[in-house]
Amino acid sequence: MTRLLHAMAGFIIWLLFTAVGGAVIYANGFNTNLRDRVFAFVQDAPLYGVVGGLIFVLLALLYLVTLAPRRPPVRYISFDSEGGDISISNGAVRDFIRKVGEEFGAVISLEPRLRSDKGLISIDLDVKIQAGTRIPELSQMLQDRIRESIRDGLGIAEVREIKVRVQEIVGSPPPSRSRA
Repeated sequence: MTRLLHAMAGFIIWLLFTAVGGAVIYANGFNTNLRDRVFAFVQDAPLYGVVGGLIFVLLALLYLVTLAPRRPPVRYISFDSEGGDISISNGAVRDFIRKVGEEFGAVISLEPRLRSDKGLISIDLDVKIQAGTRIPELSQMLQDRIRESIRDGLGIAEVREIKVRVQEIVGSPPPSRSRA
């Protein structure tokens, strides 16, 4: 609702700036009686009226530009290697970790979050798993496999920690085998 009100107010302001700017340009750019009646303050110097009108129109356009959606800045994990510095975007690392999570049948979805501090990365994994999964074993295997894959596949040797947070357990557990 707040965004809607902001957009409506901005549109009204934009219309006002455009109308006033256009009227000033029209009144001073063309020889009309409008200048004499409404814009008498710029009668002696019509160039000032045209410049003022252009400023209003430019302000209206500037307001439109500020409404454009902005892309979030791309963040990178940087580290040194034998050949020089390497930077990998956080998005690429997250995609890589998701693909590693697909190796586990019990993992339905995996959403990694990265934190970087003093050259070390920490990873938080929000995981949705299949019911009946042994969570401690799965968590340990995920941590080991992701740490190994990041080291071998991306060349990032220092991973401070990998936290596994089970967000949801989906489905019913598989039927257990009972002895008759």
